[in-house]
Amino acid sequence: MELRHYWSIIWRRIWIIALIVGIIAIYSGYQYYKLRQPEGGLKAYQSTLTIQIGLQAPNNSVITSSNATSNNISYYASTSEALADEFASDQVIKSSTFDRQVIQQIQADLQQDPQRYGANADLGSWQDPTAIGAAITTLRSHNLVDVTVNWSTAAGTRAIATAIGEVAAAHIGSYLDYEVGNASSQANNAAQPLVTARIFSQPSTPALVAGPNANKPALLLALLVVGLLIGIALAFLVEYLDDRIRSSQEALQLLQLPSYGEVPRAPAPGHRVSQAAQK
Repeated sequence: MELRHYWSIIWRRIWIIALIVGIIAIYSGYQYYKLRQPEGGLKAYQSTLTIQIGLQAPNNSVITSSNATSNNISYYASTSEALADEFASDQVIKSSTFDRQVIQQIQADLQQDPQRYGANADLGSWQDPTAIGAAITTLRSHNLVDVTVNWSTAAGTRAIATAIGEVAAAHIGSYLDYEVGNASSQANNAAQPLVTARIFSQPSTPALVAGPNANKPALLLALLVVGLLIGIALAFLVEYLDDRIRSSQEALQLLQLPSYGEVPRAPAPGHRVSQAAQK
C-alpha cells in the first residue's frame, strides 16, 4: 500500500521530475556531442620518442670515458641528468617559445615535403601552441627524456612528435642557454663542453588510446541519475508542503472519521452523469 502511495505522489508530480531530468539531459547531450568531435578527447593517438641530453665539446667530440677523467665522468653524468630534468620541465618543453618553434618546424617539414604525412593529411589544430603544449607529457630517466604526444589525429601526432625531436636536436642550446664546465677545466682554460641533444629513439607509430576525456560519458550518465534523484526528492518535498486533500482516502486518514457518503464530481459541460455515478 505504501509503495502505491509513493507511486501516486511521483505520478502526480511527474512534471517536476521531467523538468529537471529534461534540463540535465539537454546539457548532457550537448556535452556528449562536443566529446564526439575529433577535438573532444574521447579517443586520441599517441606517439613517444626518446631524446638524450648530454654534453659535447666545441670540437664536436662527444665526452666519454676515453677522453675524460673519472672525476669529470661523474660530473658530466650528473650535469647531463640535471639538464635533462630542466628540458623535461614545463618551463622548457611546454613553453610557448618551444611550442611555436615546433609549429615552425612542422611548416618547414610540410614545405619541404607536402606528402610527408600523407596526401591531404589531417594534422588537427597543429597551429595552436597552447594545444601542442597540452598534448605533451614527459618522463625523465637519467639523461633520457621520453616525450609522449597525445593528439586527435594520427598524422598530427606523428608530425608533432617528429618536430619536437628536430627542434630539440637543433636548438637545445637556446633553451638550456649556458655552457657547462667544472673548476679544473676553467682553471686549465680548457674548452667547456656544450649542451647537446640527439634523438635516441624515433617517434613510435601513432596508436589509438583513450583520450583525456574518456571518462566524461560516465560522469554525464551519473549526472542524469543524480538529476533523477533530485527530481524525485523535490516531488516529495512539494507534496509534503501541499496540504490540500484530494481523495476520500486522504480525508479518512487525516480525520480518522467514518465516511457515510461521497458527493460525485460535477460533470463537465455537455456530458451526462453516468448511471454508476447516480447510484
